[in-house]
Amino acid sequence: MRFLRSHRALLLAVAGGVLFALTSPPTNIYPAVIVGLALLAASLTLPPEPRGSAIAPGELGFWRAFGRGGAWGTAAGIVGLRFVPAVIQRFTPLGVFAAYLALVLLAAAQSLIWAFAAGITAVLRRHARVPFELSFAIGVFVAVSLPTVFAWTPAGLISPWPAFVQLADLVGERGVSAVFAVGAALLCRAALALGGATPEPSDASVSPAPLRFGPAARWPALAALALFALLAIHGALRIRSLTADAPALPSVKIGLVDHAVPPLERWDPKNSAPILRSLRELTRKLENDGVELTIWPEAAYPYALEHDARAVPHAGPMTILGGRVRGPLLIGLITREKPTFTTAGEVEYNSYNSATLITPDGAMQAPYDKLQLLWFGEMVPLGAELPWLRHLFQKSGGLIPGSEPRALTLERATGPSLRMGVLNCYEDTLTTVGRRVAVELAPNLLVNVTNDAWFQGTAEPELHARLAAMRAVELRRDLVRAVNLGVVSWVDAAGVVRARYAGEEAGTLQVTPTIRNASLTAYARVGDAPLRITFGIAALFFALRKRRAKKKPSIERSTNPEGL
Repeated sequence: MRFLRSHRALLLAVAGGVLFALTSPPTNIYPAVIVGLALLAASLTLPPEPRGSAIAPGELGFWRAFGRGGAWGTAAGIVGLRFVPAVIQRFTPLGVFAAYLALVLLAAAQSLIWAFAAGITAVLRRHARVPFELSFAIGVFVAVSLPTVFAWTPAGLISPWPAFVQLADLVGERGVSAVFAVGAALLCRAALALGGATPEPSDASVSPAPLRFGPAARWPALAALALFALLAIHGALRIRSLTADAPALPSVKIGLVDHAVPPLERWDPKNSAPILRSLRELTRKLENDGVELTIWPEAAYPYALEHDARAVPHAGPMTILGGRVRGPLLIGLITREKPTFTTAGEVEYNSYNSATLITPDGAMQAPYDKLQLLWFGEMVPLGAELPWLRHLFQKSGGLIPGSEPRALTLERATGPSLRMGVLNCYEDTLTTVGRRVAVELAPNLLVNVTNDAWFQGTAEPELHARLAAMRAVELRRDLVRAVNLGVVSWVDAAGVVRARYAGEEAGTLQVTPTIRNASLTAYARVGDAPLRITFGIAALFFALRKRRAKKKPSIERSTNPEGL
């Protein structure tokens, strides 16, 4: 019992991280995301141990809070990313011990954003006396704004309940996560009040009272319930409005392909011809059913083409069109740059992870090149900024990121043209890439091409699809996803999944997304700037108020030294 009491804050944080991660697939306990955040908040209200600390009871310094946030994030990562060891054992010679060690190290690395967030929360409470709910919301907002390998957020995890995330078109995925943090902090306050405590540092030394659901507990609980009820009501009305508008808007019939090629087979040259035959056969069936466009997954075309090519091969084993395949097609492929020479005189062969549109006459549009390469899988972190670092690990070249987004446009005989913004692979989980594509290209349809074969049989494809749905809500555009051995789906502009296929065999999905040419959403236009400014002004206001409060007693003592 003594151990439990002396480490109760750390245990609360670990339990909160585990619960938070149970929101992810395959457990899918969606309310656990709020409970997990509430336990993180509660761990940041407990006084430091030992009691003899120089910090006042109930006040945490940055590093103590950092440690508790790190424990929460590590626990969440170990549970939420539990598919990682299976992937490592399948594709590397590392054994079970090394695979699970890698999971722990990855979880610990990703936990740093939550550790920093907890530290920020503690600093705002201790030095600026920012109210508990606001300081915790700021901390969570900071955490979900920092870069990480797997960019999952509270809002993204709850996207299967789309009514709760409809505010994303105003404040984005990160803003919705901050709103969830406010609700979690209110629930934390209510739970503390049941024991006669509060999250305010100045009151933390008050002796606990018997459990009593008085006003101090009742009002925060009611406020949290009201907050989530309002989110749900607003979301339901917003979804209803968007759904009602859809029939009056133009649509397009699209065929999405999953050719179900295992990851290692894709890169074996002897499999290139069979892979292309399978893709062509799936495409032929879709075209016979009347689709206007067929979409192949990321890097599905099994041959590399020159980056500046503007026509597809018309003969030989690399032929795409012909033989009852008419087009148009949007395909994922690898494109090659012309060889370049490094300063050391070595020849470097660089490639892009691209997507292009092929029209029935065989013309190939200038490709969209993936902007944000996956850390360690496709690129070395900071390799774009430090070319020497990339050259150190990629002696003869490798994948390099695109320099700018590029729309793929399909002119149609009937109906408006399609102006498609492509999000390649994990780009559909990144709000910054989604915003950039929306602002610079003004697409009327979002397209994701992905190869999730590396994670076949794990929860990752479901998690990926769940996070991707937030781009449809933020940008209010329908999103279609062509995925190899993952979740092929159509998500409408309200974030509702209208159709999906997640089988283990090759298959197709026919969808009819709405073409939306509406103006950019508020979030697409301004991003997170309004929330950053609001949080900054609020923190400054409370810091100045605390400073004035400290000066006032000293002035009173100087003008009335005898206390008369």
